[in-house]
Amino acid sequence: DDRPPRRDDRGPREPFVWEEPTQEALEKIPKEAPFTGFVQVHPQVAQEEVTDADVCEHYHDGEGIKVKSARVVYHRDVQRVKMIFVDFEDAESLRNAMCMDQEFRGKPIKIAVAESRGGGAPR
Repeated sequence: DDRPPRRDDRGPREPFVWEEPTQEALEKIPKEAPFTGFVQVHPQVAQEEVTDADVCEHYHDGEGIKVKSARVVYHRDVQRVKMIFVDFEDAESLRNAMCMDQEFRGKPIKIAVAESRGGGAPR
């Protein structure tokens, strides 16, 4: 059988849990806009319908975390969340969101500084 192994055959997956950001991760926060975070949701949540407003509501508290906008991108072929980007008002908001340990729909959620493939700001 020359077929590639199924995902199940690649060994156990790491559990999806929230982890406090490392100093290295926090140092990636830009000094100037845009202050964009890349969000990872739990695989079970990725199967659900998630809106931009849902994500904004999760992070925005109007004080320590100020959200400008969110973009939820779905896979073309299946209704499954592919990626989520959140634009914050300032660096402190992005930092606070990265340090926030609050579940989204009862599951862990992670956010990191979004990095573009070309080295510039993500669009």
